[in-house]
Amino acid sequence: MQNSKDINNISNQLQELKKNLNKSGEYLSAIEMLLVDDNNGRLKDGDLANEFETLTNSMATVSRSIEDLQKKLHG
Repeated sequence: MQNSKDINNISNQLQELKKNLNKSGEYLSAIEMLLVDDNNGRLKDGDLANEFETLTNSMATVSRSIEDLQKKLHG
């Protein structure tokens, strides 16, 4: 892509997407903390915790993809 205005607009949108993804990650971390029993540090629901771990991994993949796209735009 050669149009610098388009590149900047896409880059800005990717940055917003990453910022929102990071905020979602904070919410996800808070939920994961709620899944741990305060008294003995054990998971309240292992299956549910596994689903949240899958979601966390998916979000990390999206984050890496955003970074890759940003590099391609400016590379």
